[in-house]
Amino acid sequence: MDDKIEHAKELVAEAIRNYPRIAVACSFGKDSMVVVHIAREVDPDIKIFAVMTQYKPVETYEYLKLMNKKMNLNTTVYMVAESVPEILQDDSIDMVLLPPGEFNRKSAQIEAVSGKKIYISDPDECCRLLKVDPIRAAVSELDAWICGLRNTEGRTRVDYQEVELKGGLFKVNPILTFTEAEIWRYMSAHGIEPHPWYGLGYRSLGCAPCSHPGGEHERDGRWQNTSKCGGECGIHTQNLK
Repeated sequence: MDDKIEHAKELVAEAIRNYPRIAVACSFGKDSMVVVHIAREVDPDIKIFAVMTQYKPVETYEYLKLMNKKMNLNTTVYMVAESVPEILQDDSIDMVLLPPGEFNRKSAQIEAVSGKKIYISDPDECCRLLKVDPIRAAVSELDAWICGLRNTEGRTRVDYQEVELKGGLFKVNPILTFTEAEIWRYMSAHGIEPHPWYGLGYRSLGCAPCSHPGGEHERDGRWQNTSKCGGECGIHTQNLK
């Protein structure tokens, strides 16, 4: 595992040398916390950004606030919302609000036709509006971004590469070959407190209605009983520039 950690640091260091405008994406799940810690060991000042949605569990907001302070992350949070949630009103968090008009219109239209919430009836559209579009805003001025994607998480992630180029934007996956057990070992060794939902049996964390505990693979609990069960929100499959 030490070799994997050193290799991850080398990937981050090389990315910082090659791409002056770079930042780390953090969902505040276990993998994100590991890649943020590794990146900060290489460059203590590397920028951290996150995308939050109105459907994230309150525990994720609380955990973001806690770890942002503990690790001195100065996170920039992008969110489709009219106002900053009270729990995220903190001087150490830079909130970037994106207009919710399109989401509100699409959500109302879909619910009127289907009788179901947008995240059930059309989860792809929900993810596009609340996650993919905000990520596009977050990376619009970047040359590259670093994330915690791993290829053992589920069926949709086996073919990713450590460095990828999509639509003029480089994506760096430093912990791509880490196993779930190695992630937990790293967190334990470095005293990184985990999100409380992992203690409830969750293996992959997203929005509250679209995340469930258990599963053979880590992402099996994502979007259960929808067309994209165990799949992707789109930030790793679509061009962001």
